[in-house]
Amino acid sequence: MRNIHLLLRLFTCILLFFCIVTPVIGEDASPDIPLYHPVYPLLDRLNAQGWVAVPDTRPLTRIQVVQMLTASSSQSMSATERGLINRYIAELENRAAFAREPRWTWRDSTASVTLEPLARQQVIARRGDGFLNETASQTYIGGSVRGRFHTLGFYARHFEAREWSNQPRLRREDVLAHPIEDVQLKGKKVDFRESAFQLAWANSWMRIDAGKGNLNWGPGRTGNLLLSNNAPSYGLFRLRTSHGRLRYTHIASSLRARPGLIDTTRRWIDNGHVRIFLRKKRFAAHRLDIEFSKVRIGVHEAVVYGDRGFELLYVLPVAVFAGTQNHLGNRDNLVIGVDISAHILTGLTLYGAWFFDDMVKFDPNAFSNQFAFQVGAFWVNPLGLQDTDVRAEYVRVEPYVYAHNFDINTYEHYDTLLGYPTGPNADRYFARVTHRFSPGLNASLTFERERQGENPVNPDGTIVNVGGNAQLGRRLEDPTTRNFMSGDVETYQKIGGRVEFTPVTNWTLQVQYQHHRIIIQQSGVTGHEWTATMDVNFY
Repeated sequence: MRNIHLLLRLFTCILLFFCIVTPVIGEDASPDIPLYHPVYPLLDRLNAQGWVAVPDTRPLTRIQVVQMLTASSSQSMSATERGLINRYIAELENRAAFAREPRWTWRDSTASVTLEPLARQQVIARRGDGFLNETASQTYIGGSVRGRFHTLGFYARHFEAREWSNQPRLRREDVLAHPIEDVQLKGKKVDFRESAFQLAWANSWMRIDAGKGNLNWGPGRTGNLLLSNNAPSYGLFRLRTSHGRLRYTHIASSLRARPGLIDTTRRWIDNGHVRIFLRKKRFAAHRLDIEFSKVRIGVHEAVVYGDRGFELLYVLPVAVFAGTQNHLGNRDNLVIGVDISAHILTGLTLYGAWFFDDMVKFDPNAFSNQFAFQVGAFWVNPLGLQDTDVRAEYVRVEPYVYAHNFDINTYEHYDTLLGYPTGPNADRYFARVTHRFSPGLNASLTFERERQGENPVNPDGTIVNVGGNAQLGRRLEDPTTRNFMSGDVETYQKIGGRVEFTPVTNWTLQVQYQHHRIIIQQSGVTGHEWTATMDVNFY
């Protein structure tokens, strides 16, 4: 193992030297645009209309998005779409004036730096039988810096946050803010923080970056089966390359184990204080995209492995994880996925994704052959309704998906899934209609219906494991068969609306209402949730 670490360090040093001294032609070393940025819904519209091909491996770089927006600007479009394109091009090229927007930029021929404040103030009121009567306030304060230095691009973002409530916070599960890393529970107050950063280098055919962030792979917009944007940021090393119709991405990542998974071999008393350490947890994934004129196909695989350092065979970008995991003893959590999206008509995109967890070949009835699938449609300007779009999705996740026989290999970061947020033994219907009245004003109506087959609890406190919780893999005493939607079925239904107003770039005011209906064992309760949010560069 020591020799492997030395080889990796030597390889890293050689690569860094190569990156710094090699002349760069046509590079895109600009930092990524965070996944919450409002430019992504606009890119979905441009992609559905066939004006530009937007990759399904997100986030995208600033230069990449500017090129897409510029290429689309020659099309015949509405005044709202053109206004949005012009607004985002100006923002991403740093052409906006500080007098109007919270930004400071300095640049010369070889370097540039942009500083931006970050703020969010959100108030949430929850009432009804389905909730405790609760009023909560969330405050985020921070900032970001990005820029370039010669052939390197960089980005860093940090915020400090506090959640107040009229209800006590006793566990992480009580906190409304999401996602969160470590939290400090202080009665009715919770403090937390998060940092994300990136250092990138590129030449005309390859891009390498390292840092801490989030990824979203696939065509779904309520979440994706392999990688979604619902977990806290995590450390990663990433390589991206493309040629013609092919695009390849490979990552090696370090995850955070669930707080209860303590490394019992490392527990010391230091200066009178007990020091404990979590068990090591790693992640690796890669994806190949193939572009055709109206169809895009993506194939990817990933593996979560724990209790050891980085495996060289998972770090290498040319490895095939299905064979590598077998070579390493079949002790890791291997997942495989494929997705496809097709432009059926102008403005209409259909997509689907299939996901296999711990697949055993030649044995379709094997217990370990767990799967999930997702289908959806995105329709721009339906029936001639200009500046309107409709999205509908259905997702089904079979029992035990994302779980593993070893707790350390659960497909999660902290206590949040890396994949689809419903978890196993669940399905979800989703529909949303959005209309843009102007570049700075839009409104949407949303319907969601989600079912969860939870693990029942016996009167003596023991758990009946039906595969309804990703944190609990199959135990020796559990049945050798599984049935979808077995256990205690809970149904969640949400109907709501949202109005969003952006008077100045990245200053957003949002008001949202949701009506909740929760059905547990034929008994139904209702609840109401009102949310008011003001964001400044919060993405």
